Amino acid sequence: MAWWTVKKGKKFARGWAIAASVEIILLALLLFIASRAMIHRTYQFEIVNGFLLALGITGILAFARRDAMADGPIDPVKPPRIKGDGTSGILDGMIWLLGVVGYIAALNLWHRWGNAQQLPRAYGGLAQLLVILLIITVLHELGHAIIGLAIGMKLRAFIIGPFQWRIRDGRWSFQFLLARAFSMGGATGLVPTDPRQSIASHICMIAAGPAVNLWTGLLALYLALMAKGQSYEPYWGFFAYFATLSLLVFVSNLLPMRSEAHYSDGARIYQLLSGGPWADLQRVLSVATSTTVTPLRPRDYDIDAIQRTELSFTEGHHALVLRLLASDYFMDHGMMRQAADATGEAERIFHASVFNLPAELCMAFVFRSAFLRHDAADARQWWERMEAKKPTHLGVDYWLAKSALAWIEGSKEEAQEAWAKGDALAQKLPAAGDYEFDRDRSKLLHECIEKEEVVAVG
Repeated sequence: MAWWTVKKGKKFARGWAIAASVEIILLALLLFIASRAMIHRTYQFEIVNGFLLALGITGILAFARRDAMADGPIDPVKPPRIKGDGTSGILDGMIWLLGVVGYIAALNLWHRWGNAQQLPRAYGGLAQLLVILLIITVLHELGHAIIGLAIGMKLRAFIIGPFQWRIRDGRWSFQFLLARAFSMGGATGLVPTDPRQSIASHICMIAAGPAVNLWTGLLALYLALMAKGQSYEPYWGFFAYFATLSLLVFVSNLLPMRSEAHYSDGARIYQLLSGGPWADLQRVLSVATSTTVTPLRPRDYDIDAIQRTELSFTEGHHALVLRLLASDYFMDHGMMRQAADATGEAERIFHASVFNLPAELCMAFVFRSAFLRHDAADARQWWERMEAKKPTHLGVDYWLAKSALAWIEGSKEEAQEAWAKGDALAQKLPAAGDYEFDRDRSKLLHECIEKEEVVAVG
């Protein structure tokens, strides 16, 4: 219940998480008492007991804060299935079912084989399972990162469950998201330095993750099969379970499927090879993300490609992002009316879809609602949504949003103070197109504050 309520961002998630943490601590204490009566205590037992105790204490500390669930649910609302994504609901269910059945069957075979080989009994407890999944996830994401860097891409984010490293305002920052405390998923944010990067290069980067799982799975399989008589014989079960999970991850990740709102590597490869709206989306996003590491700016976007892709993506997160990209394109060209209209479309999609937005996107709406649409009430609503998420990173976007809100509400002194903080940060940003755009936005806002006038949108 703790896992499910936290995962979905339910009202009583914090209470369930604290209760589960207390239960884990009590279990660890009971195991400790029981271990004192054991004649032969094993190191595996002590490790599991220590892991459970640490997990329970960490849970208590993490969820003790009243704003512990401010990040919202782990999973965004599932967007509608777009034709041509290569997946189906039936196939998704079958892959998960076959994965669970395959894992159980493999464990049964390993136990029989281990008994036949007279190997020590293998313990496949929850603690060991979580450790193996963590290692597999790290190796998978490292595969993406290493190949991406080798072909000239830049690493902008590295995420393993609740541990998130991202570049924000030109600098690496670390964040621990409590809402993802029960998630073992990962992600690697790689940005092309050449927006015209070939599809083949992009596919190599995507395929590198599953490839690492295959190679490490086969290595672990070899070590498990050769364990008899070796110095690591007592640990053969760890390698057996690792091989099983790693090879299952390899197979399932190469099959086209969608888990919640995320696509498997196989689905992403299919989308790139098949063309259509998904390939268009990847090209649009490649150009957009490359502005953080190249001189390209939002005005260099292919607006025709963005608007063509918008015809296929009318709901969900991708649809919203496409409209915000169009808004940036028009703003960077000085076409404020069109930028305001694109922002309005993005907001309409948000209200129609009702999905969880990160604080950074809420800041983007605050600035646009105030600066482009001159809607003080709407900007204030977006500001309150952003504050409810308890943002920890107060960068350029935060201060420009606060300044724009104060300006549209008529608080010139507050607007100037927030602008000064935001502009000081903007001037320190690296020399890349997206950051130049930030400096220009800051300049435009400052001119409006000083003249005490609303920017023309005609």
